Amino acid sequence: MYPIGKWTCAALLALAGSASAAERTAQPCDDATLQTLAGLLGQQGWQAPQSGAATPVVAAACKPWPDDPQLQVVAVAYSPEGDKAEPGERNLNLLVGQLDTQSGKLVTRSDDSIGEDAMVEIDSSSLWLDTARYRLAPDTRGFGLVIGSVARGASCPDAWSYDDFSLYAPQGDKLKEVFRTYLRQWTTLEGQTCSNEHTVIERSQLTLAMGQESHHGYTDLIISAKVQRESAGEDVGAPKTVRTTVSYDGTRYPFEEFSTFWQSKP
Repeated sequence: MYPIGKWTCAALLALAGSASAAERTAQPCDDATLQTLAGLLGQQGWQAPQSGAATPVVAAACKPWPDDPQLQVVAVAYSPEGDKAEPGERNLNLLVGQLDTQSGKLVTRSDDSIGEDAMVEIDSSSLWLDTARYRLAPDTRGFGLVIGSVARGASCPDAWSYDDFSLYAPQGDKLKEVFRTYLRQWTTLEGQTCSNEHTVIERSQLTLAMGQESHHGYTDLIISAKVQRESAGEDVGAPKTVRTTVSYDGTRYPFEEFSTFWQSKP
């Protein structure tokens, strides 16, 4: 289950991540794909969430699979049949998978849920698929899913996280989440937000790369954080890059959901 945001601050969205999200290329699902997925799930009446029509589909993203043009990577957040809950109060279903466009079958899939609350709200732009070359093993290529929240959240937090990222590995007809973290965060170093006193924050942006060594059959992940201090809305000093390596433990890549390796020590 995905609780998207531990901290949120609308006043700081422009400073720590929303601009990058806006630059992402749209990944719409066509009507035929949505109808196929609805049929596989025993549902009907699915339309693109951007259509403005009443549809169970809250967010959807589709993208061709680089290793096989016949496959399409799909991610759909949808309301259970008959659910009338308001945005911010829903318990959405989340389907992630690889769809064979010729047969109309899901060759891999993962079924999960997203529980909305004061910190979590999904809209039509919340899902984005990352098909970079995550070559986890010679015969296994993974892909990522970024989930964004549009909830306003707390008004004066001392830290904030954005872009909930999961890395999936195909294993037979299943998709296994093997890594998860937030790609963008900030934390307060000095002072308090929403106060008149001097405040310094430190923000980070994480990226993933494949390492040179392997453990338990999967290649190590190198996590890089671009870190920048900020005061009064202005950058302070030059950004720095901090890296850490994470090895597969046979089940997943153990890593903090809210990472701290990049933060300056007191």
